[in-house]
Amino acid sequence: MALNTFSKEERLCSGTLIEALFSKGNRSISSFPIRLVWMRVPLTDNSRVKILISAPKRHFKHAVDRNRIKRQIREFYRTSSGPLKETLKNSGTALAVAFLFTDNKLWTTEQLTPKLQSVMSRLVDEMANSCNE
Repeated sequence: MALNTFSKEERLCSGTLIEALFSKGNRSISSFPIRLVWMRVPLTDNSRVKILISAPKRHFKHAVDRNRIKRQIREFYRTSSGPLKETLKNSGTALAVAFLFTDNKLWTTEQLTPKLQSVMSRLVDEMANSCNE
């Protein structure tokens, strides 16, 4: 299995899990314009990470713009989720994660990537620290 994948099993589709993520999963990491909300979930299938990507319709009226933002975040996750998956595999836990875009203007991929790397590395560090405790 290649590490640079984003399969259907990794998508967060469950309404009850999404509701729980935003009501009980109050653990949040922010690096403007990205806010990452995460919650530990029971390990149920092969996927250790379930992710949701959101771009606000309030700020981006055209679906093309929202889809572009989601595509940028999805591509970043696909190429750099290896360390997170390894950390979760070693700890034996699973996560539900939501990437929320919070700005009202479009960002280029070159501008957005460092912010996403910052958020992702802080999440990996938190998972590694909680695994060691």
